[in-house]
Amino acid sequence: MAKYYVTVGDSMTQATTTFAAVQTQPDGGTLTSVKVPPGMTKISEIATLINHDVISVIDTGNNFTLQLSGTGLKDGIQEIPVGALMASEVGTSTTGNFAVAPALYRKVDIALKPGEITLSAAYDGTDPGTPFLGVTLGFD
Repeated sequence: MAKYYVTVGDSMTQATTTFAAVQTQPDGGTLTSVKVPPGMTKISEIATLINHDVISVIDTGNNFTLQLSGTGLKDGIQEIPVGALMASEVGTSTTGNFAVAPALYRKVDIALKPGEITLSAAYDGTDPGTPFLGVTLGFD
């Protein structure tokens, strides 16, 4: 279990295959980067959650990638697949959709040094509307 956690999210409105900053704090504030906490030497856990933020576009499927960059990464830029999102029409009309999924927790070993980390994310495939991505970094 990590010793220190930072959570950010993003309503992804960018075009497909375009990395954009993930920088909305849980309280709605903006965080431009995550400072490596004092004494922490690695990211040991990453949790992600992907869902629709507003109405979804039907018949889409997307893969999401998280990119970590910045002066706090000992080994440079890291890209991690963080999940997928799909929406399909069932029957002759769609009146709404509902999806619930728990966050995906993944053990990682990303070496750190004093500095900052910038989180960006992208998705591929057909534009799914406005997906939401939540990310929690666990530091040790």
